[in-house]
Amino acid sequence: MMARSDITGIILAGGRSTRMGEDKGLVKIDGKPLFQRIAERLDPMVSKILINSNQNQHLYGQHFEVIPDMTQDYSGPLAGMLAGLKAATTQWALFVPCDVPAFPVNLAEAFWQHKDGQQALYARDLHREHPTLCLLNKNLIPALEKYLISGERKVMFFFNKINAMPITFHERNAFANLNTPADIIQWQDRQGDV
Repeated sequence: MMARSDITGIILAGGRSTRMGEDKGLVKIDGKPLFQRIAERLDPMVSKILINSNQNQHLYGQHFEVIPDMTQDYSGPLAGMLAGLKAATTQWALFVPCDVPAFPVNLAEAFWQHKDGQQALYARDLHREHPTLCLLNKNLIPALEKYLISGERKVMFFFNKINAMPITFHERNAFANLNTPADIIQWQDRQGDV
């Protein structure tokens, strides 16, 4: 059975947010920043929450411990995952991006049920993969470091290389990704907030 104490939660907010025009994690919906919405949903699943961010760290740091990428070249989600794994105080780390506010409430539990014999599990729906929502073991640190040092950045290439296990979720719109102001308006319309 899963225990919160076994998992560190890490919110990925390390990107440039160029399509949004501002730091995505700090974009407010109904007065609440996206990263706080994510944290509230993530909190019941984990022992501690960390935020991977390369900008506005003083703002995030008012709420959670901030962990930047090891390098400052915005090298993608895997760099945030590496920083998160190194900072995690547990053997397992649950990663959620700052721009997927309706991710499944059973995310950690579903991963945990299938973790035996695995080092990495990631979410998918009936249409595609969502690899930035994943449960990773700290044992992956050397392999991930090697992959990034080689110049590779693609998450799914790495997950395929290490035989990560996909876990399928059936909830509609659970993985809606808010990359632009238009995405936020569309998401709010679906939630009935507007």
